[in-house]
This record gives sequence, structure tokens and C-alpha cells, in this order.
Amino acid sequence: MNSLVNPLGLSNHKELRTLVENRRAYTMNHCELNVFETYERSELVPLTFSDLVITSMLRGKKVMHLFDKPGFDYLPGETVIVPPNITMTIDFPEATAHQPSQCTALAINQQEINSTLDYLNEHFPRADRYNWQLNYNQFHFFNNYELAQLINKLIRISTGDDLTKDVLASFTLKELLIRIMQMQNLHEVRDNMHELSTGSRFAYVLEYIKLHLTEKLNIDALSQMAFMSKPSFFRAFKHELGISPVDYIIKERIQLAKQLMTNPYNSISEACFKAGFNNLNYFSRAFKKIEGITPSFYKAGLGKV
Repeated sequence: MNSLVNPLGLSNHKELRTLVENRRAYTMNHCELNVFETYERSELVPLTFSDLVITSMLRGKKVMHLFDKPGFDYLPGETVIVPPNITMTIDFPEATAHQPSQCTALAINQQEINSTLDYLNEHFPRADRYNWQLNYNQFHFFNNYELAQLINKLIRISTGDDLTKDVLASFTLKELLIRIMQMQNLHEVRDNMHELSTGSRFAYVLEYIKLHLTEKLNIDALSQMAFMSKPSFFRAFKHELGISPVDYIIKERIQLAKQLMTNPYNSISEACFKAGFNNLNYFSRAFKKIEGITPSFYKAGLGKV
């Protein structure tokens, strides 16, 4: 389930300077929050920032063209990061006066990014040989709960009038950057686990989990595969990938159960046990926590697609 960033109140129509990407800006010492609204269908609208930008969709739909790659739908619950001086070209296929699109663009000072990376690499180095860094190959992703909450917090700080807003924003920016890098690390390792498995202990462990997902998985055994003690493995896994090994296994099994439930001949209990769970009640609770709905509601919805 994608976590949504809360929409902001729309601009007063008398204050609109343009119907396409009308901009409100909230400037602080280390960042600037921009809120864009579009009220009519438009195509190939260019937008460039001189700083790194973290964009989040709040309302409506865009089609983004970025890095000379095919255009992709950009919807609420999703985030896109764009390097400095890279032009986004945007279509607004559904924007109207009554249903405008709304998006935030958080521009972050490069010095703030560099200081965060330097601090992490010096005081909290990754377990493998890689440094902490932003990965622009992983530029479009679905928000998890933590990411959405941080973006909501930054919006509240930026649009508020707290006298300490610059300090609060700086701390929150650091956490946001860390969460994004953890998410990118997880995607990078999971998407390339076979290629990385000889050089990355976590890639090797994730590949093993994938191959044995429906079997009993023991954290002690996974720790030994990573040549780490159980506490160190648990701590380093969450530190670098943003999720504990236990929660990762549960999420992967939930995804497998969802695939199994698309087969009308598989009952919910069959999907549960085939995905590696051994308790139907626990499966139902975990499913609702992650997906926001019960397995029965999810399976009922499949028949309506």
C-alpha cells in the first residue's frame, strides 16, 4: 500500500498567476518548498531546478519525462527525485479547473546534502564497501509510511511560522535523505541481488530469502551467512535497508500471498500457507497492517477488476 502525502489547500483563484504549474514558495536556510498546481490540460511543460529536488504528488496525475526515458504516470503516493539542473518535462492529461493536479517540489541545498553524507560515511559507515550516496537510477518510488510522514512534517514546518523552523527543517531533511537512501539501497540490492551476491552480504542474504521464502527462515542462520553476530546483523540490515530482516521476510511473503490469491482456485488459507506463513490469524493481521485491508477484502476486490 502506498502512503499518501496530505494535500494542501488549493490556492485562491484570485491569487493564481497562471493555470499551468502555478507556484507557491516557502524559503528556508537549507531548502525551499514549492507547491505547484495546474488547472488545465497541458503537455511538455519544462521545469528545472538548480538544486536536488524531491517531488511528491498530492492530487491528480502527471506524466513525467525524465532522463530521456519513456514517460511514466506520476500519481499520489509516489515520489520522484531529480538531480540539479536536470529538466523535467511534464504532461497534465487530466487537469481541470475542478480537479487540478497538485505537487510539491522540495529543493535542497547541496551543502546540506554533502554534510549529511559526510557525517553518515564517517560515523555510520555501511557494512559493505559502499559509501552512503543518493542513487539517481532509483528516482521514482512509492512512499512508505516513514517517508510520507517525513514529507508531511516538512510541509508543516515550511508552511508554518515557528521561530525555529530552519533548525527543525534541517533535522527533518537529514532524516528524509537517510530514509530515501535506505529505500534506494533496498531496491538496488533486491533488484540486482544475483549480480551483487558475491560482493554484498545483504544481496547474498536477500537472494537466499527469495529462494527459500516459503520455508522456515532462521535469523541466526541468516546472520551466519552474513558473517555477523545476530545483533550486528539485525542492526546493520535495518541501518542500511531501512527495514528489519523479520519485517522484510513478512513483506515478501505478503507479496507472494497476493500473487497466489489472484488464482481463483486458491483460498485465502491456501495462499497463507503456500506463502510460508503457519498461522492464518497472524497472516491476516500482518496483511492488514501492510496493505491496509484484510485478505478477504483484497481477494473480493480481485473479482471486480
